[in-house]
Amino acid sequence: MIARQSLRREPDISLGGVPLMWARGRAQDAGQAVTTSHRIDPEYRFMDIFLVEDSSAIRRLLARRLEDMAGARVVGEADSAPQAIALIDWLQPDTVLLDMTLLVGTGIDVLRALRRKGYRGRILMLTHHAMDAYRDMCMQAGADGFYDKASGMETLFGDLEELMQSELVGGRQQRPSPLLRDAETGLLGQVALLERLDQVLRLVNAEAGKVAVTVVVLKGLEALLRSQGVSGAAPVLVEIGRRMSGCAGPADLLARHATEQFALVVSRAGSVQEAEALTDRIRESLADPFDLGGHEVRLDSHVGLAVYPRDAISARGLLVLAEARAHGTRLPERGSAVVH
Repeated sequence: MIARQSLRREPDISLGGVPLMWARGRAQDAGQAVTTSHRIDPEYRFMDIFLVEDSSAIRRLLARRLEDMAGARVVGEADSAPQAIALIDWLQPDTVLLDMTLLVGTGIDVLRALRRKGYRGRILMLTHHAMDAYRDMCMQAGADGFYDKASGMETLFGDLEELMQSELVGGRQQRPSPLLRDAETGLLGQVALLERLDQVLRLVNAEAGKVAVTVVVLKGLEALLRSQGVSGAAPVLVEIGRRMSGCAGPADLLARHATEQFALVVSRAGSVQEAEALTDRIRESLADPFDLGGHEVRLDSHVGLAVYPRDAISARGLLVLAEARAHGTRLPERGSAVVH
């Protein structure tokens, strides 16, 4: 059950007998990167939730349950302390659901590191060891809630729903419905990409297969769009899509999901090595200059890869991790030591 103990910070609201601090939320437009802070509708907000749990099966159950809750959005996941700290520091989600036991390090390591870094979102601890000593240690380290995984999960979901309803008071509780395809290239947009990727994961999960998500960040594309306009730069956008399509199979998904970002989902990756080889082919295909009205245009491509189920089990979790790697965000490997 949720811990009934005050925090050191000044609270804005009390939930279930425990003051929970507010955190500034983030909502994303389908035309922006998954991690952007741009909000499509100022009257509508999501609760962005990050999952830290060593069991992929439990992460999958949590993600499915949360994604069925109106207003909730799982924006990332991790199973070890080093990667959780790096991704949460980069994403700044509203809420973190944090297991005490992780593959590398512990939930307490993550909790303490995030508070030292100034993270102001909610951190809700999950554990099978629901003893007062653990609860007190977590609350003293800066946790906002403490839940017993054996008996308190329904309480957790109920508390999250109550929080989301409180934060949506006065707002229009309807999800934005942006275009499903990019107008310039005809490729999938971010919303359609996430929906299709989620469908792929549900099918592959039943067959124990692998899915590779590659994100390409093209440095210089945004400046080109500003100088030439969208219509003027359209031939370059179309050519990028054509070259990436040449690296894809008929069952793969190709999307332009942000201003200077493209994503390719390989729905049946034979191995991680094959997925890595594909990223090299994509990088090579985009290295040649693009023709724009007789002038050569060169773009600097940065490629990031995330593989299901090795790296993440949710659609947004895979896309966020691939995007982070493409942007060069320093993410520790699974075996990295926890830095205190």
